[in-house]
Order: sequence, then structure tokens, then C-alpha cells
Amino acid sequence: METGYTLPPLDGDVVGDAVTLGELREDWARQTDTLRVPEPDDMDRVVVEEFDWPEEPREDHGRAAVASLVATGPARVREELQRLESQRDDGRGRLDAPGFLANLDDMMARTGRVAAGAADRETLRGGRELITSASREDRRALGWARITDGDPCSFCAMLVSRGAVYSSRATAASGGRRKPQGSPDGRVRVNRRSPVSREDLTRYHYLCHCQTIPVYSRTDFMTPQARDYDRQWREVTRGTTGAESLRVWRRHIDAQRSGPGLTVAESRKGRI
Repeated sequence: METGYTLPPLDGDVVGDAVTLGELREDWARQTDTLRVPEPDDMDRVVVEEFDWPEEPREDHGRAAVASLVATGPARVREELQRLESQRDDGRGRLDAPGFLANLDDMMARTGRVAAGAADRETLRGGRELITSASREDRRALGWARITDGDPCSFCAMLVSRGAVYSSRATAASGGRRKPQGSPDGRVRVNRRSPVSREDLTRYHYLCHCQTIPVYSRTDFMTPQARDYDRQWREVTRGTTGAESLRVWRRHIDAQRSGPGLTVAESRKGRI
């Protein structure tokens, strides 16, 4: 919609070449099962471009979810039980031994956390893949950027800080060059570091709540969130390189997640 156009709603047919904002909001409410509140501009019209929404491979998603949950749940429990069973030879495997019971409780707790993380990732899989596959077919999408929730791990925050990756057709249209935003020719803004790679852009770990969003404007190379993390990265890692930069960054982000954040000086002083 920022480009002045929109795609057809996921549900229902479009009559004519435009839809109202109210119709789009109704579609959003149906898809998200949320309450739709009337807005003053509901009757404003937006031009609709022809677009075929990709079919969602629900069966593939189901099989992937089953495989993931079995591997991280029952299968892992069986492996751990076999390992604990093998300890009986050295006297630590008695079923009533306090040490065995403690190991069993710890094993079940760890397995439960891993399985919960797998379930969380599988729940998000459908939405992530729909956005990714649809935006690849959207001729107005110039590229993609990673965004995260308010509590990312250091790896995800680093990926967000690197900005967007542009499609091959967008790069070709700019002559293969990306000049800073605000330069005389007004071309694409360049991050101070290499942009995130396509491979890393959609790499999600357990309990990761990142998303990949399409970019429709060359001025959106760095989202506000990316600019903030980019600023933090440059301040925190100043004077460091390679693995040392990653260690300093991890300490900085971990401190933000666990309580009041360390100052930049404290993060740099405490690097190991």
C-alpha cells in the first residue's frame, strides 16, 4: 500500500480494479481472528494489482511438524533413557537412586524445553513461508529485510542490524551499485557493513520470533529497528574484529535481555 497499490485479499473476489481499506481490514480480521473496529477512512479505495496467492503446502508443513516434534520429544527421551540405563553398570542406574532420579528430572525438563522450542518454530512456519513465497512473486517487492521482536538473541540482532538484501532485478535496475541514502543521485542507502545474506535472512532457531518482510522502497534499506541495532553494533564493537566483535556483541545483547543493560564501556571492558 505504500506504493499506491495493493494485492487482492486472501479471501473473496475483487469486483473491479480497486478495494476499500475497509475490505482489506475485514480480510485481515478474518485471517487473524481479531475484532475489526470501523475506521474513518474505510471507504478510501486502493488500486488492486493482479496476483495469484501461492498455495500453502499444508501437508508438507504437517509432516515437517510431526518429524520435528517426534525428533525433539519422544525420540530424544528414548536416547536419554538408554544413556541413563547404560549407567547401571557403574552403580548409578538404580531406579530409586537419588542421583538417577535427579538426572531423569533434568533430562525431562531439558527435553521439554527443546520440544517446546520446536513446536514454537513449527507454529510460525506457515506464516513465514507464505510471506516469503508471496513476496518473491510480488513484482513491486525490491528485496527483503529481517525484523525481530523486542527480545532477540545476539545472532538475530546482528542479522537485523545489517539491513536488507535486494533482489537481482532491483540491483540490476540500479546499475549494480548502491550509493548512500541522501547522496546527490538519491540512490540506495548502503549499510556500513555487508548486507545480510539470503541464506541467513530466513535462518530461524528455536524460540526465534523473527520475520522476513518485503521491502518496497530503496529508502527502506535500513528499517528503524535495523538502524538502531546498527548504531549499537558500531558503538559496542569499535576497535574489535572477527570473533572478538561477536563476543562483545553477545555480551551486550545478553545484558539487555537479562536485566538493565551494561554501558558501552562496561561491555567493551568485560569482553573475553
